[in-house]
Amino acid sequence: MKKYLIGLLAALTISTAQGQDVAEEDLLPQGYKRTAIYSASGAFTELSNWNAGGENSSNLSLLLRENWVKKDANWTTVHLLEGNYGLSRQAGVLTKNADKLEFTTTVTGSPKKTDWNISGQVNARTQFAPGYAAGDTTRTPISTIGAPIYGQFSLGMGNTSNENWQIFISPLAGKTTTVLDQDLRDKAAFGVDTGATWRFEAGAKLTLNYTEQFTDQFSITAKTDIFYNYATSVNATDIALDIIALYKIKEAFSVNAHLQLNRDIDQIDAWQRRSVLGFGLAYTIK
Repeated sequence: MKKYLIGLLAALTISTAQGQDVAEEDLLPQGYKRTAIYSASGAFTELSNWNAGGENSSNLSLLLRENWVKKDANWTTVHLLEGNYGLSRQAGVLTKNADKLEFTTTVTGSPKKTDWNISGQVNARTQFAPGYAAGDTTRTPISTIGAPIYGQFSLGMGNTSNENWQIFISPLAGKTTTVLDQDLRDKAAFGVDTGATWRFEAGAKLTLNYTEQFTDQFSITAKTDIFYNYATSVNATDIALDIIALYKIKEAFSVNAHLQLNRDIDQIDAWQRRSVLGFGLAYTIK
């Protein structure tokens, strides 16, 4: 019996990191500092009469991260835009494995006599497309556009004195969950009451942002968000961790690793994890 194998594994990563060239900074509004990462990674495997087993599969992962920081004599303002989208196709079934669009603005008093100053934060998060449970052949959405939409607004203290760390702590935080899809509302999805459009929670919030360029080749960017609802137990605390590591091999190539950890019992009572490793082309501005 003849055996044929056609296998193709390809990954493409296109990344832009912190810019420091004078010509590039001249394009930015005065007082702003910008860091950015754009990446795309993919893999494709096709098998024919392959005795070792397995199934045809393909994966695509897209990532963007734009961070704008403005510091003046009185305030430090941080705008952060994050997005990622992932698709998987296995055994002829196409489904998404990641879907997020998030925007956060944090305003903190600039350090003077103390590193900690009054701070406020607003955040909005949603997604692009319908999502389906693993193995579902009925194509019944478990999430979709506008279902859910998360919003958060907080008042507390912030610390922006460290070049690599930005810390925000709030004992006065509110979180809203909106579900625009009628079928999901009827199922009380994402913690809303059956048939209800939205839900409000009052609690406390912690945000940690970390960015560091260790060498000309290696950098790490990370973000952690923690929200505790005063009306629930500590075990129901929402936790989201996002880590991006970029290693530049040569002028045109890099390795990009992305790790996401989530804990939200209104979605599933378990830790959620997603990891992506991409290798390919890179474009970096320093």
